[in-house]
Order: sequence, then C-alpha cells, then structure tokens
Amino acid sequence: MSQWTTTLRPGLPIAFDGEQFTVAEIEGRRILLRQSAVAGPPKLRQVDISVLLAHPSTEMSTPSPAETTTSAALLSGLAREDDDKQTVKVQHLQEVLTGYQLGYAALALDGEPRADCLPGIPLLHRYAVKAAELGIGVTTICRWTARSRRRGRPSGGGSGCRQGVGASCRRASVASSGRCPL
Repeated sequence: MSQWTTTLRPGLPIAFDGEQFTVAEIEGRRILLRQSAVAGPPKLRQVDISVLLAHPSTEMSTPSPAETTTSAALLSGLAREDDDKQTVKVQHLQEVLTGYQLGYAALALDGEPRADCLPGIPLLHRYAVKAAELGIGVTTICRWTARSRRRGRPSGGGSGCRQGVGASCRRASVASSGRCPL
C-alpha cells in the first residue's frame, strides 16, 4: 500500500462524516470546517483535530503525488563505466570546493589537500587549476559548481560563484583568457 502525507492547512478539501468541507481555519487543536457546495450562507463546523483525523470517514481530497524514482534507484541503474565517470566528476568538484576529493578533512586521501586546493586559496584560482588539470574551460567548472549548489549539495564555502554562473565565472574567464565567453 502506498502512503503519503499532506499538510493540514486552510483551503484543504476534506470529506468528513458524509459531507464535503474545506478547512477554513486552524486554531490550536480545533479546526473550523466550511461546508462546500451549500446554497445560502456558509455552514461552519468546528471539530477537534484528533476527532477529524481519527474518524473513519475522513478523506483528504488531494491528488496523490506523482510516482518518482529515487536518486539511489537511478544511480543503481547506471552502467559501471558511467558510475565511475560520475564518481570521478564529483570527486573533482569536491576537491575544488573543499580541498578534499571525498569532501571532508576527516576522509582525506594521501597528499590532500594539494597546494593549489588549500582552504585559503581563492576559489577562482582553484577553478582555473582544476580546469587546466582536466583540459576544460573555467566556465565548465563554474557550471558544475552552480548545478551542484542548485541541487543542494554542500559547496565547501569560500568566495567565488556565489551568484551561480554569473559575474564570478565571467571574471574567472576574463582573467584566464582575456575575453568573456558568456
């Protein structure tokens, strides 16, 4: 059986005790229900939340959430070589942002952090060093970083592309090539 949760909030349509209601107000343990599709003045009913939720006829009239595939399931379907490529890319990104391929000093590999990836080194310099190491452009590293931040991954702090692929990345590109590709 699939289960999901919904937020009990004003405006939520509810079927309760054989009638259709909309949540009008929530005050402490009490909930004020407005009867739906009634001619004339609205009919209100005040109910204790525990009574409402425990009543066998109570149904939240919200659509079920769309079926989604978890990240773990998606990643488990990757071919071995694709998984290895993604892992290496994430390690490069973590090294740029934190100085450590695994993202934390406690998990440091031998020789980490490298001189060009020390926490005190400006982030834009680390972008340029990593781009040169991988043979790609600085803006590619900026895009990886921005995408990582949009997806909620830790950024490791420091200065640099705080605005995503914006002014900081353009400055890095101008500094490395003398012209702005964006």
